[in-house]
Amino acid sequence: MNEWWKHPQKIKFWKKNIDYVMFVDENGSEGKLKYISKQIINNSSINLDDKFFTITGCIFNRKDYSKMRNNIRKLKNKYWNNGYYFDTKNQESRYVCLHSRDIRRHDGAFNDSVINYSLFINDLTTTLSSINCTIISVTIDLELYLKKGFRESIYEKAFDLLIERYIYATKSNKKGIIMLESRGKSNDKILLKHIYEVIYKRRQKNISTGEFKSKIHGVYFNPKWYDRHSSTFAGLEIADLFSYPIHQYIKYNEQNPSFKVIKNKLSGYPDFQNKGVKIFSKEKDDKNHL
Repeated sequence: MNEWWKHPQKIKFWKKNIDYVMFVDENGSEGKLKYISKQIINNSSINLDDKFFTITGCIFNRKDYSKMRNNIRKLKNKYWNNGYYFDTKNQESRYVCLHSRDIRRHDGAFNDSVINYSLFINDLTTTLSSINCTIISVTIDLELYLKKGFRESIYEKAFDLLIERYIYATKSNKKGIIMLESRGKSNDKILLKHIYEVIYKRRQKNISTGEFKSKIHGVYFNPKWYDRHSSTFAGLEIADLFSYPIHQYIKYNEQNPSFKVIKNKLSGYPDFQNKGVKIFSKEKDDKNHL
């Protein structure tokens, strides 16, 4: 028996009894809380780029994940030799990882000297449009969060809401696992302990521990790359690419082209507010929301 709750573990294979996998990524940082707290005390303005923390889950069934992974491989093979490029910084060949920040900055494998960037973006957009998954996302307004007296870990609070929405977005009698990108042994261990307590020890809103246990059969912490940079976990790449446009949508309250590509995948679409997209700590929320 794989006792996933004892310590943070990686996972490489989709077991036959698992119906769903939710891949998770985030934008923003808990580290901004000190800065925001100082700005609040000094009654100073807060940089919009620092104000929000977003965590996003992309839920795949087995068939749709396999199709997505194959399409991602085809895209990489089209622009790089067998999906590999030579990383000059680390002086080694690496399998290409579709990382949102690197793509936006034209860094590494996405440099204009390596690929035809504009053609790649067109093909990437087409590939992302074709993906079939359910997206759920939670954003915390850090300024309002502090002003209303919350002191719990931002990541844990956001994750509580995310797995609540995972339960609502998946069918009964179906089993799933959750894969997060590892943030380091210490952080992973703290979060795993919290997740275990949510699933096994405490009720959350209208969801019983029994329902959590029946739908979540493991939580794992993987890097985007594995096997010495010879392959990637495509689901983590997609969570990264889908989380950023949602973060931007909430930050600026407008639907940019990247958001429009993915919005029909949001849970509850077209009525995705408070379903596929949840903003915690709006003025109307109260301290007992959870």
